[in-house]
Amino acid sequence: MAERVRPNLKRMATKVMELLEPELAADGFEILDVRVFQGGGRLQVRVYLETDSAGGITLGECAKAGRSINMLMEEADLFSGQYVMEVSSPGIRRPLRLDRHFAKAVGQRVDLKVRQANKSRRVRGELLSFDGKSLLVQPPSPSEKGESIPAVVEVNLAEVLEANVDPDFDAKDLINADRRQKKEDRKKKRLAIKRPKKNRPRARAGNRKTSAGDGDSSPED
Repeated sequence: MAERVRPNLKRMATKVMELLEPELAADGFEILDVRVFQGGGRLQVRVYLETDSAGGITLGECAKAGRSINMLMEEADLFSGQYVMEVSSPGIRRPLRLDRHFAKAVGQRVDLKVRQANKSRRVRGELLSFDGKSLLVQPPSPSEKGESIPAVVEVNLAEVLEANVDPDFDAKDLINADRRQKKEDRKKKRLAIKRPKKNRPRARAGNRKTSAGDGDSSPED
């Protein structure tokens, strides 16, 4: 049986980026990264975008960019078969591609997928420095006492296949914080519903008092 030829997904992602980058830049968008991968039996194309606005890219801007991307992709006809296009904000695991992205990430935790012979390896830790050609990464210290601190790892930029900011957070802490916030929101909602009733005094039947000049008169003897 003939061996199935796998497409060079990295090269396909580069072609997509070269096609889209000039047009999207003219509309004020920056392509942080393009990922092409197999998923759900189809080819998946994911484009990560950013803008210069302080609040980051919005859903409306993603939709606008998506329309332009679909039009450009259809005209170029880069893929012979069907594919799924997704336009996304970078999120907390921000992709790192350009030199300025790596320079901005110095001092932050990063997750690098590095080429090594016929396979790849992961390098995670704090990005200590970047000189345009190589990255110095300090792996996290061991959790157990008595273990030696890992040595700083130098990574050649040309060998980096993928790179992302790798924020240091505890998933369990985030889930618990979200639950506490939802509980607090429900409590505030209940109090907001009860408050109007408390400020609205009810007149008891048979105990209505009549003040002078209110239009009521007493029966004559």
